[in-house]
Amino acid sequence: MTHENKHRPKKETLFLKRKQESFNSLILDEMGNNLLQNSLNKNKQRKKSSSRTADLILNKQDILNHVEFIDSTAPFPMPKVHKVNPFELPNIAIPFSKALYKSNKDLVVVFYEPDINFARILHNPKRYIEPLKRFACVVGPDFSQKIGMNKFVNFHNHWWNMALTAFYQSQGVRMIPNVTWSDPASYSYSFVGIPKHSVIAINCIGIKGNHAAKYLWRKGYEEAIKVLEPVLIIRYGDKMPGEREEISVYFENINLKNLRNGR
Repeated sequence: MTHENKHRPKKETLFLKRKQESFNSLILDEMGNNLLQNSLNKNKQRKKSSSRTADLILNKQDILNHVEFIDSTAPFPMPKVHKVNPFELPNIAIPFSKALYKSNKDLVVVFYEPDINFARILHNPKRYIEPLKRFACVVGPDFSQKIGMNKFVNFHNHWWNMALTAFYQSQGVRMIPNVTWSDPASYSYSFVGIPKHSVIAINCIGIKGNHAAKYLWRKGYEEAIKVLEPVLIIRYGDKMPGEREEISVYFENINLKNLRNGR
């Protein structure tokens, strides 16, 4: 009896130790399985993300099959936009992000708003063919070109503005060429691919109160008029001194109007 009592605690200790080791092993196995599963899930997500990115790139490249290009002094051939003859314009212009939810389709749709509000059209241009067809007309996209921005980024944004305009024209959307520029150096490509004697659109929001910006806008406006000789200008924003008012139709900046009215 004395001998058995003496060794019992050691057996119990050994049993408990083995039980603990087994339990630890199960926990480690479970943790390992969880880590493995998490890793597999992340790999799947990466593959989905990579596949989606590839789809977006292919979607953008595919639309270029519908676009004509012209050689120029620009760094790359420029998309060619077709002439638009004068027509009866609606009374209201509204930004793209708001227009999609309007039941009234007798509108001029513009992209004069933050780029993030309409970046989706660049990611999946075909998705918006039918929605845009329903409107009276659509002014071409307006991805930003700014003084001080990298020159390649300015050119890249302008190039896609032109390419999307040309693509949507090819799909039956009544697209108005959106004439944009940054500084005088951008004139070498800003007006290439836009036809003479056409309806065009020009925006001036964001320059009020900035004398340098107003000066550069004025110089670009004069160059656009000289090069393109437009028959009608859809003007978005306030009137500027010295404009060709006799060939311009002015539309109020609806975002600014809503701010003034507290909406």
